[in-house]
Amino acid sequence: MLLPVYAAIVVCFCLTFGGGVLALTVEPDEVWILMSTMKAFGIPLPPTSALDNPVTTTGGLHFVLHGLMALLWGGDLLVHRLASISVTLILLGLVFNLIERRIKDRVLAAAGTALFAAAPGFLLQASLATAEIIATTVFLLAALFWVRFGSRSPGMAILGGVLFGLACATRMTCLSMLPAILVWSVLAHRGWVARLVHPVLAVAVAVLVFVGCVAVYFAAFGDAPWSEFLAAAGLSTGVSHPFSGIMLRLNYMVVADGIIPVLSIVALAGWFISRLQAGEDDREIAGLCGFLLLAGGAGWFAWVLKAPIPHIRYLWPAIPLLWLAAILLGLSALGRVRRERTLMIAHLVLIFMCAAQGLLNMRMLAVGDSLTLVYEIARKAELGTPRDFFVARRNQEAMAGLVGSLPSSANIHALVEQAAYPITYLSGRTVKSFAQPVKASAEDYLLVQPSDYSIWPASWDSISWLHDNTTLVERHGEYALYRMREGAQRPAR
Repeated sequence: MLLPVYAAIVVCFCLTFGGGVLALTVEPDEVWILMSTMKAFGIPLPPTSALDNPVTTTGGLHFVLHGLMALLWGGDLLVHRLASISVTLILLGLVFNLIERRIKDRVLAAAGTALFAAAPGFLLQASLATAEIIATTVFLLAALFWVRFGSRSPGMAILGGVLFGLACATRMTCLSMLPAILVWSVLAHRGWVARLVHPVLAVAVAVLVFVGCVAVYFAAFGDAPWSEFLAAAGLSTGVSHPFSGIMLRLNYMVVADGIIPVLSIVALAGWFISRLQAGEDDREIAGLCGFLLLAGGAGWFAWVLKAPIPHIRYLWPAIPLLWLAAILLGLSALGRVRRERTLMIAHLVLIFMCAAQGLLNMRMLAVGDSLTLVYEIARKAELGTPRDFFVARRNQEAMAGLVGSLPSSANIHALVEQAAYPITYLSGRTVKSFAQPVKASAEDYLLVQPSDYSIWPASWDSISWLHDNTTLVERHGEYALYRMREGAQRPAR
C-alpha cells in the first residue's frame, strides 16, 4: 500500500513544479542568464546592461541546451522552463534508481525520492530556467562515477574529471566542492596512486574543462572587454569582494543555518562516522554518503564565506547533496528495522514531512513573485502575501504588455535596473536605470515594481519626488507605470 502513496506524493511534487512554470513570475537572474546566452548565439535583443558581459557563472550544459532551444523557439520562456522540468524528472529518476540499487527496497526508494523532492528551494530550481537542476544532476552523476570507478585507472579519473568540469561550467558554485575529490580519495583508498595521482588528475581535468567552457562562452559572446569581464565575474562569484569581516559573514551563516542548520550537518557527519566504524552499511553506500557529505559541506561553508549575495541558488547543489546523504543514511537504517509498528511510525513521519513541504510549495505558488520568494528565504524581504494562483504572473505580463505598447520614442526607467530585466525580456523594450539625475521629457516613464516595496524600498525623498513629479498611467497589482512631468529632475542620490 505504501508504494502507491509515495508514488502519488512524487507525482504531486512534479505537478507543483509544473505549476511553478506557469505561476511564478519571471525572475531577473533567470532572464539575465537567458539573454546572455541568446546574445552569444547571435539572437537579437534590445539594448540592456544585462548584455554588458557574459554571465559565465552559469554556462556549460545550460549554455548549450538553452542556446540551441533559443535558436529553435526563440525566447519563449515556457519552453525554456520546461527544459528544467525535464531535467528534474531525470534527476528524480536517478535518485530513485540509486536508492533502489543501494537499499534494494522499492518502497524505500519511492520514499527517498519523495523526500528528495522536498529539499529546500527545489520548487524554485525546478520551475525556473536556471542552471541549478542541470548542475545538480551532472554533479551527482560525477559523484556516483567517481566513487565507483574513479580510482581504477587514469582514464577513469580523466572521465570523472570531465563530468565534474561540466558540472562546474554549468554552475560555477560547483568549483567550491572539487576539494572533496581529494579529501575523499585520501580517506577512502590505500595506495598512493588512488589517493593522490588519480584525484589530482581528475581535479586538473575538471578545471581545464571549466576554463575551456568559459573561454568558448566568452568568445561566442563577442564584444566584452576582458578586463571588464574579469571584474564582473569576480563580483558575481564573490572572489573579488574584500572579506567583509567575520560579523557580517555571520549574517550569511544565519541564512544558511535557517535552510540547512549547521548542527544538522555536524550531527549527520557524526552519525555517518559512528555507522562507518560499526560497519553497518555496505561499502558503496558508505563511500557515496561520505563523498556527498564532504562536497555538500564544502559548498555550504563556501557560501557562508564568499557568496556575493544571500541567494538560495548559490547554495545549490550543496543543499541536495547533503539532503541525499541524510536520506541514504536514514533509509539504510530503516531498511534493517523489522518491527512493523516502528516501520509504520517511520513512514507516517516521512509522509507528514512531504505533506508539510507540499503545503509550503502551494503557499509559494500563491505568492507567485519569484524574486520576493528568493529574498524572503534570505530574510532580505518581508514574507510575500499569498493571493490567487497566477495573479503575480498575470500582473507582470500585463505590465510588460503596457510597456511594449508605449511609443518607440518613450524612455522607460526603473529604480533598480536589474530588477526590471524581466520587463525588458517580456516587452522587448529597454528599461534604463533611474540612478542618475534625469531631466524628464514628455516621453519619460518610471516603472515601479514589487521589489521596490519589499526588497529595495525607495527612500522617502524618492517617494516624495514620485508624488510631486509623476502621473500614474496604469497599475497592475504592485506594478505601476508613471509618466514623468516634463522638466522634472530627480536629484542625485
